[in-house]
Amino acid sequence: MPENIVPVVVFATFGWIAWVIFSSLRRYKVARVMADVQMMFLSRFDSPQNMLAYVETESGRKFLTSLAHETGTPYGHILSCVRWGIMLIIFGGTLCVLRGANLVEQDPQVFGIIAIALGVGCEAAAAASYFLYRKLGVIEPTIRP
Repeated sequence: MPENIVPVVVFATFGWIAWVIFSSLRRYKVARVMADVQMMFLSRFDSPQNMLAYVETESGRKFLTSLAHETGTPYGHILSCVRWGIMLIIFGGTLCVLRGANLVEQDPQVFGIIAIALGVGCEAAAAASYFLYRKLGVIEPTIRP
């Protein structure tokens, strides 16, 4: 069993490193292009009064909000964590069921238990984030009528 794990871990590690590098490069290039476009746009204003008049319009407000780096909401981060947790728990449970039904020759139960543990950890992180965001006032508690 251990001799089968090493190639999988090595392949997964190289894949993860490649994904991190390429996604970072993509984000960097997108941010660079956006900054260039915004700088060209801002250089078109000839006076502060023209810029203020533009900012007071609806499209000007949208432009100002696009300048913010983090546009995601706390709910998006929490829901992403919940989604990953559910997927990992289902994946781990499936691996454990495969072992119980003797549908595979190798023992996938170890991977199933690890996936379930990661899924439960994601769910715990989502719950902790929700309660911390609420406690810090980042999100408002829902009031039901």
